Amino acid sequence: MGSLILCYHNIDYGKRIDPDTFEKNLITLKENGFKPIRLSEIYSYIENNKPLPNKTVHITFDDGYADNYIYAYPILKKHGFFATIFIIANKVSDGIKRATYEELAGMNIANKAKELIERSTYVSWSELVLMLDSGVFEVGSHSLNHRACFCCPKIHTFNKDNSYDWFLELTNDRRLGLPIYHKKWECTTLCMRDDPRLRDYLAEFVKNEGGVLFFKRKDALSVLRKKARTFIRKNGLKVLFDTQKEKEERIEREIYQSKRIIEERLNRKIDFFCYPWGHYDEDVIYHLQKAGYKAALTLNVGLVEKNTYPYLLPRVEVRKNPAWLRKRLRIYSNPTIAKIYSKVYHLV
Repeated sequence: MGSLILCYHNIDYGKRIDPDTFEKNLITLKENGFKPIRLSEIYSYIENNKPLPNKTVHITFDDGYADNYIYAYPILKKHGFFATIFIIANKVSDGIKRATYEELAGMNIANKAKELIERSTYVSWSELVLMLDSGVFEVGSHSLNHRACFCCPKIHTFNKDNSYDWFLELTNDRRLGLPIYHKKWECTTLCMRDDPRLRDYLAEFVKNEGGVLFFKRKDALSVLRKKARTFIRKNGLKVLFDTQKEKEERIEREIYQSKRIIEERLNRKIDFFCYPWGHYDEDVIYHLQKAGYKAALTLNVGLVEKNTYPYLLPRVEVRKNPAWLRKRLRIYSNPTIAKIYSKVYHLV
């Protein structure tokens, strides 16, 4: 039987998965007979045909949030699970060493956890060292900057509340009404630079219609779509795409530099990569191999089996309701059903 890899991001109150739900998830895994295993062991299973026990599971965290250290780390230790944290090299904090929730509870100041997370959204290098030295965690790269870019001139939605962090990072423009085009991780596409004329036109329209109050209208997004279509029909849409050379330069920066920085700061070899947003292509996989990564993780669902390509390891992204995981474990307890489910999942 193959191995199950679960994907988490934040573990915090007010987020999709809170600490109590996370602990319930680990208990559910135990109750369903799933045994914790390291990512390096899963790799040995694929590459060296090293057998695994039935029903094994590995926990992964994308992005490297501080709450992974403060909340998830002590819960993992308590229940004997292993995890890999995939960090964005340029977002790791420096000069910070916080207490875990377990330590805060022992000092009767557990309510300080939120304040500690607010000091920096992301885990620090010194905290990572503690996590790795414990044996609970392995670490991998989640790129240097984890940036997205527009990949085509098809409008996905419009900026109504500045809630798309990747969009704000890309455009550095917080005006309401701006068109948000479909995105990809910047290493997997020829990035598109959008038309500033359309931006200005829609931003001015929303401003004149009351700004944030405009989005109280039920038809706000459909009105903006009509406005965009009218503008494009009259004026055309002037967009620019970068070159293959520029794409290659981004790939080399995001893949090679992140590996070098993490290895230097942690004094450990980095063997695993996790694709931002699960996006990948042939160019990225080629450079991962060239850079010396042994394997990479996707967001394609399924079990890791003997014949799984190491640069396309599947994972299951965990949802909020604890009952959701219980239902999925029934599927992933049976390799045949899991294989059928993974194929159907991609069709719907």
